[in-house]
Parts: sequence; C-alpha cells; structure tokens
Amino acid sequence: MRKRFKYAKLIFFFIGAIYVYQPVYAQRAGTTVERNDEANQINELYKQGRWEEGKKIAEDELKRNPKDSDMRMLLGKYFLEHQAYDKARYELSKSLEFAPTNVDSKHMLVTVETETQRYSSAICYINELLEVNPYWKGLWRKKIELYRTMGNHVEADRLLKRISQIYPEDSELNADRAHVFEQHAVNVQKSGKLNESIDIGRKLVDEQPQQHGSYVTVIDNYIKAGDYNNALVYAERGLNQFPGNSVFIQKKVAILEHQKRYPEILSFLDNQMKRGGEGNLRNQYNYFLLEAARAAKGNDPASLYGKIFEGSPGNKEAFDYVFNNLVAEQQYEEAIAVLERHRRSAGASKELDMKELMVYKRMENHPRIAALTRAYFAKYPNDTDLQESFVTITLQRAKDNMQDGKISDAITDWRDIIQYGDEESVQIAQRGLYNAYVTEKRYQEAIMALDDMLLDSPGDMGLLVKKADMYYQQGRYEYALTVYEQVLDFASPQERDRHVVGYGEFVSPVIKNLRGTYRLEEARQYTERWLAVDPRNQEALLNMINLCFQLKDNEAMLQYAQRAEEQHSDDIAFKIKLAEAMNRKPGQLSDSWALLHHQVMLNPFHEPLVNTFNHTTEEYAGALLKDKEHGLALSIIDTALGYKDDNKALKYMKGLAYEGLKQYDSAYHYQQFYEPTLLEFEDFKAHLNYLSQRSFKNNVGFAHLRARYGDDYAITSISTAEYTRLLDNGSSWTGRVNYAGREEGKGIQGQAEWAKPWTDKLSSRVDLAFSNKFFTKIAVNAAAMYVFRPTWEAEAGVGFRQFFSGENLANFNLEAVKDLGDWRLSVKWGNFFLDSEGEVTYLYSLMGRAQYFMANPRNYILAFGSIGNTPDVDLLDRQLYNSFDVFNAMIGAGMGRSITKNVSGNVIGSWYNFQTDKSLTSASFRNLYNLYFQLNVSF
Repeated sequence: MRKRFKYAKLIFFFIGAIYVYQPVYAQRAGTTVERNDEANQINELYKQGRWEEGKKIAEDELKRNPKDSDMRMLLGKYFLEHQAYDKARYELSKSLEFAPTNVDSKHMLVTVETETQRYSSAICYINELLEVNPYWKGLWRKKIELYRTMGNHVEADRLLKRISQIYPEDSELNADRAHVFEQHAVNVQKSGKLNESIDIGRKLVDEQPQQHGSYVTVIDNYIKAGDYNNALVYAERGLNQFPGNSVFIQKKVAILEHQKRYPEILSFLDNQMKRGGEGNLRNQYNYFLLEAARAAKGNDPASLYGKIFEGSPGNKEAFDYVFNNLVAEQQYEEAIAVLERHRRSAGASKELDMKELMVYKRMENHPRIAALTRAYFAKYPNDTDLQESFVTITLQRAKDNMQDGKISDAITDWRDIIQYGDEESVQIAQRGLYNAYVTEKRYQEAIMALDDMLLDSPGDMGLLVKKADMYYQQGRYEYALTVYEQVLDFASPQERDRHVVGYGEFVSPVIKNLRGTYRLEEARQYTERWLAVDPRNQEALLNMINLCFQLKDNEAMLQYAQRAEEQHSDDIAFKIKLAEAMNRKPGQLSDSWALLHHQVMLNPFHEPLVNTFNHTTEEYAGALLKDKEHGLALSIIDTALGYKDDNKALKYMKGLAYEGLKQYDSAYHYQQFYEPTLLEFEDFKAHLNYLSQRSFKNNVGFAHLRARYGDDYAITSISTAEYTRLLDNGSSWTGRVNYAGREEGKGIQGQAEWAKPWTDKLSSRVDLAFSNKFFTKIAVNAAAMYVFRPTWEAEAGVGFRQFFSGENLANFNLEAVKDLGDWRLSVKWGNFFLDSEGEVTYLYSLMGRAQYFMANPRNYILAFGSIGNTPDVDLLDRQLYNSFDVFNAMIGAGMGRSITKNVSGNVIGSWYNFQTDKSLTSASFRNLYNLYFQLNVSF
C-alpha cells in the first residue's frame, strides 16, 4: 500500500510539473532575447569579456527605445558584473517594469539583493519566480539559505521539511534536513534537558533508522532518566535494525543485569551465540550463569537470617550473614544501618569499627574514611594497619590543604605524619612542612625544618641552598652567605661552577640594597667575599670598582680596575673604568687619555666610551692649561672633538689654549661656546671684548705723562704715540715716538721694538731708541721670557744707555713672576753699571709689583714700589732726574679698563723720593709726582 502511494505521488508531481512549466515557456517566448540580434550580440560580447562594447550597444539601443526590457536587463547584467549594485537594481527594476515576466531580470535581482544584504527583498523575488515554477528546487534551497542568514531558523526548517516532502528521494535535501536535526539534538543535549533530549532522539530514530548513534543516544538518555524499560525497548529496536551489533548486545545485557533478570540474560546470550556472536559472549554467559546460581542459592537463607536479625539485632550470627550479604550486594547504606543497630544492641567493639571502615572504603566515601581512620587510630594507636592508613590519609589531606591555601591545617598534618609515618612518609612530610613554613613566611621555623632534614643528610647541597635562601629572606645575609660557602666547599668541581652562579644571584641583590642605602663599607665587604668565590665575575668587579669610587679609595679602585681589565681585556666597560680610576690618580691623566684614545679609535661609535674619552680630555686639557702646556692641550682637545664635535666645554677649553698661545682671534671664536651663568655674564662679556681687542692686527696707543716736583709748581709733560702691528706668526713690530717740551726746547725720541714668541713658553723682546734731547741719547734693550713652571715665569734682560751728559749705563735685570689666579706678582732685581769718565759704579734697584685682574688682563688694579740706589729704568729713559749712588725709593698705583671691544685705557700715579747728594750729615731729599695716562685703540 505504501509503495502504491509513493508511485501515485510521483505521477501527481510529474503531471503538476508539466502543467506548471507550460506558462514558463510561454513567458520566455514573450521576451525578445532569443530573437533579438542585438541582445544576442551583447551576450556574446559579455561572454568574451568585452563588457564595455556590449554596454555601449545596450545604451545606444535604449536611446532609440528606452522601454526595451531586454536592453535594460543586459545593462543591469553589466552593472551586476562590476558590482555596481545600486545601478544594477535600477536597470533590472526598469526591465521588470516594461516586462514583468522577465525571468532573467528577477534572477539577477535576487543576486543583487543578496549581495547588498536586502534579504527580504531577495526572498520576494524568489517568491515571484516560484509562482511561475513552484517546484524549482534550487530556488527553494536559496530561499531556505536566506532565511538562515536572517536568523529565522524556524521558517527555514519549515521550508526544508516542506521541500523534502516534495522530493523525498533527494539525497541533498535529506542530508540538509538531517544536519539541521542533528545540530538541534546536540544543542538540546548540551542544555541538559533530558526529556527534550529523549524526544529529539526518538525523532532521529524515526527519521533516520539507519543512524546507529541515534539508538545509542536514546538508550543512554533513558538510562540516565532511570527508565530502564524504555531503554530496553530501544536496545531491542537497535538489534532489529542492526542484528548482532555488539554495542546493542552489551546495552541489553547491562539493562537486564541492573534489573537482575538473569534468566533472560542467559537466554539472550545463548541465542546470540547460536547466531555466531563474538567469542566474548561465552565468558559473559558463564559469568551470568554463576550469578544466577548465587542468587537462587541465597534466596532462602537471606530471608531467614533477616527475620532473625529483625527480632534480635544483637544476634551475631544473624548480623554477620545479613551484613555480609548486604555488602556483597553492594547495598552499603543498608549494611551501615544494620551495623549501627547491632552496635547499639551488642555494644561497640574494634571488629565492628573495622567493619564500618571497610564498608566506607567500598563506598569510596573518602571524607568519612578519613574521619573514621583518625578516630579509630586515636582509639587503637597500636594498630599498625590503622597507623599506615592514618598516615596515608593525612598525607593526602596535607597536600589538599596546601593546594587549597589552608597552610595552618597542612602544617598540623605534616607534623602528624612526621610523628607516625615511615621513613619515606617522614621525608615527604619534612619537605611539605618546610614548604608550608616558607609559604607562611615563617622562615626561622623553615630553617629548623631544614636542620631536621640535614641531620639525616648533612651533605645535601640542595637543602643547604634552601637554608641559605631562608637566611637571605630574613635579611641575615652573613649567615646566608656562610651557608652557601659551605655548599661551595662540598661541591665537586663540576657542580661548583653552577653553585658559584647561584652564589652571585644571592649576593648581588644584597650589595645593590646596601649601596642603595649607602652602607658602602658593608657592600664592599660582601663584594670582597664574592670575588673570593668568583674572582673573574664581571658584575662583582664592576661593583667593587664603583664602591671604591664612592668610598674615595682611589688606590683600590685602580687596582681592581687593572685586575678587571686584565681578566676581561675585550670588555670596553672595564677599560672605561680603568681610565676613570687612572683619572683620580695624580700624574696618570696622560696614560688614561692614551688608553681611551686607543679604544675610541677602535670603537668610534661606542657612546659611553666616547663620553668618557671626552670627559677625560676635559680633565687632561685642564691640567695641561694649568701647566701652560697650551700646544699639547690644543692637540688633545682637537683629537677629542674629532669624535664628538658638539662638546661645548672642550671648545671653550680650546679657546683657552689659543689664548695661552696668544692666538686671540681663535681664542675669541672658541671661547664664545661657553655658557656663563647670570653672575658670570658681565665678566665673561668683558673677557670676550679683551680677546676681540687682542685679535686685531693693528693697535694705536696714546699716552701722556705729567710730572711735578714737590718743591716746585712747574709741570713737566711727555706725550707718546705708538703703533703696533701683529703678524700672523705671533710676532709684533712697534714704532713709538716720545715728545717732551721744556723751557730749554723740545725733545723727540724714536723707538722701534720687535717681539716674538718662539714657543708657548719662550718669547723675546728687543727695542732700540734714539733721541735728540731730554731722553737717553741711545737706548738698547733685549729680554727673554720663559715659563719654567705652570705658574712661574722668569725674565732676563740686558740693556745699554748713553746719556747726553757723556755717561754710559749698562744694566742686567732678573725678574720672577708668579700667577695666582687673578693675581700676578713679580719681583725684579736690577743691576746697573754706570761709566762716568772711565769710572764704573755698580748700582742696583729692587722692584715689587702686584696686579689684580678683573675678568681680563685689560681690567686691573695695580700697586708697585721700588728701592735702591738708582732710579728705575723707565725714569732713566725719560730723564726726569738722575740721582745715582744715593737713596732712591718709589711707590705707585694704578688701574686699567677695557672700555669697548677695541678701546682700553689706564691711569697710573707714582711718587718718587730720592736723595740729591751723598752727604750723610746734610742729606737732602726731593719728591717727584707722576701721573700717567694711556689710551689704546685696536682695529
């Protein structure tokens, strides 16, 4: 009957399909695509990928006939291909407006609306297509897909069921439906809704009777629900569908076994073996045969003993049988209840306590087992089995407490195990107790636990390391390192290397902490211990060098830096430290600089190295400048600037070197790199003005001297004009004219002077003068100046003068000059030999001079004085008086000032007191007062 209905359904579907498809052909015939040459041409162009050409033809046709549905459709096809969905929608909609039955346009509109996620609109077009062809399977599948995309799974499932009924033999549709059904079943299964899971599973079995897993799922769900009868029904259905299947055989056997239906199990297994079942069935048959025999055997005794026990719970025989029978049947709760009744009636005993413990062990009730074991061990402490169980349970509980963070409870458990456990358990408990103390930060107790373990294993290096760590955690670093040093003593050569690394990991943070709190001496002691253990350790060496630096122990710093550099000759950091140590030792700046220079040539881009090299250059150059080694200072400064040309400090020092070399234009340029503070600014600006002035090649000077005797109001004047030219090699030529006008007439003196620096320490000066009156007739002087120590300069000079009176004077001068920062002090010893009419007289003069500079040598104040038996040389040149071989004294003061960048001036006043004759009884003295003005202009 079912087959007939199936064939009738197919015949009906075939007739319906013929009926429905007739309008489709009629509708297609109503279009013009097949009979439109232009449309065929456009389609061919599209197929060839010549889309633009096809589009142009369609557009031209639409200009002639805007209502041509096919042209609109083909233009929409172009836009669809190029994903211009809005334009495609417009053209295709217009196509349908002019030809509502245009199937191609509707198909393309489905695609457009799907791509633009207008799923409802797409479904509308599918519905229109289905009105024409209601059994178009592809359209149904597309519609279902769109509903799923929209999240409407209910409608999608309904449509899938409907189309599956139309095409019951379609494998793809059946697969889709099966997949949806299976997914639904999985979701229900995960949700834990047992009844709903059973309903779904039953439907799966009905829908897909060939699916093996569906039966298993239903059976398992019924078992979970406790419905063994229905579980057995589906096991039977599974066997009917899959005869001889081992899974369904075992499921049925398990269900019958649970219901203790042994005769049915034996009959079923016998039938399966006769049908050629697996060999394991024989073993199962034998097992259940024995179980059936036992069940039959025990029926009557169990019933009888049970009645006896009910009437007399204290009866030991009845209790033993009933209790053992219940335990055998795994009815443990009932067995416990029977035991409690017997205990209340017969009294407590160790035997009953052990039986109770045995039952709970069978039940695997671990909390109850633990509680009873502890209670009974306390009650029967000499029972070795209980003791062993107690230790085992306590050990597990201690581990659980540690894991749960119940450290105090775990500590109690570990102590109990140490008290009652065997050797292996005690060792585990000792380690556990140590870990518990560490977790609780009870470090002293952790050390005691380690000491207990060390009693059994005194050479265990692992335990010693842990003990050292505990001392370390307490801040008892001395103990920690002492214990760790014991580890190093015990260690083999191979192990020692590993422990030396660990020692460093211990001591390094200690040293860092001590340095951070400025406990430097302690940090140094620990570092010395570290180096005693690991003499080549780079971190230890670096710490020691830095600590010596902080403690200002320059000698030790140098020793450790040399040691580190020797041991790690490739480590640039230690070369830097060696150089820094050398910088702090007098006289080693040059060696330090040379060391760094060599390294920086090899590693020109090593920034810390270059920075140290520049810093060392600053110190070295400063020392050289202080020692007046201006040339060498300039050389090392230029070398350093070659590696870091933006060092303003070095550029300023380069300017100081040029100033010492009297190359004032370069000095002016480089000293501008200095950045003065607000307090230094005015002085710095004044010094730059001085350098600027000295850098000019030309200098013109004007001077005027006014002299008056104390006993005469007449004023004697001398005016001077001079011109100096500075040459490129540092030498200079000066021409000078002195003019004096007196009652006797006028006197003019011409003088030429040449000065030259031979080195940065040695220079010389020579001058020659002639006059017609009032000055020395001829004057010749030569002098040499030499810087023999950094702040000391010596000058030696000779001279010859011829006076208009016919006397000749030769002189030999020695002068010592001392620089004291802003002060310049000098002492000059003058020796004179006066030749008067063939008689030579020795004369002398001692002069002292003190000059204080303010920012530059052109700003100063001056004080001076002399004593001897002859006037000083300047006075002799001007011939204001000649008082030889008698008392001469002079005192004076003055000041100079740099007025502008190229103008400076000075004024000096002096007082001369001299004896007019040699008579001691009637000696007379005169006073001479001088006021000297000078103005210099450089350009």
